[in-house]
Amino acid sequence: MPLQKTTPEEIIRKSIDVFRRKGYYRTNMSDLAKETGLTKGAFYHHFSNKEEVMRKALMASAKWFERKIFSIAYDDDLLPKQRLEKMADKAFKAFTAMPGGCFFANTILETAHVEDSFLKELKYFFDQWEQAFAHVFAAKYEPKESEAIAQAIIADIEGSIVLMQLYKDEEMLKKAFQRGINRI
Repeated sequence: MPLQKTTPEEIIRKSIDVFRRKGYYRTNMSDLAKETGLTKGAFYHHFSNKEEVMRKALMASAKWFERKIFSIAYDDDLLPKQRLEKMADKAFKAFTAMPGGCFFANTILETAHVEDSFLKELKYFFDQWEQAFAHVFAAKYEPKESEAIAQAIIADIEGSIVLMQLYKDEEMLKKAFQRGINRI
């Protein structure tokens, strides 16, 4: 197989797909190299180990959500309900575009009870999500209540993602988003 030139960002993007499909522990460096079209040696030229790749994959995903979805919460040109509807639509597409549901929740369930290697990146994602929701709900509720509502909605969405995967029913996730929208 000819050596392909690729950027670290492209490697991370393709690695996210592997981690989503297989999980962290079931993925090895050979899987990542194969997905990117690189030899293992070429892969190691860019990243020292799988943990580094996963950490960067989580942050790249979190930054994507921040730019594409959470930023909508701060769009003052939209009414709060419109922001929530737009966020819900984009998040629904993100969580259902590929099998596996939520990359972050899956990583928590797989790794957090074994090691804390990824807690910083995982907390970053959920903190950004909570802040975005709390910002929208601040239009109607006091700060503490806005935060509590944001946490409850995220828990509802994540639980619905699990049930959606179990029952193969995307309607469960749609309903969770709607329950959140109805709070405003």
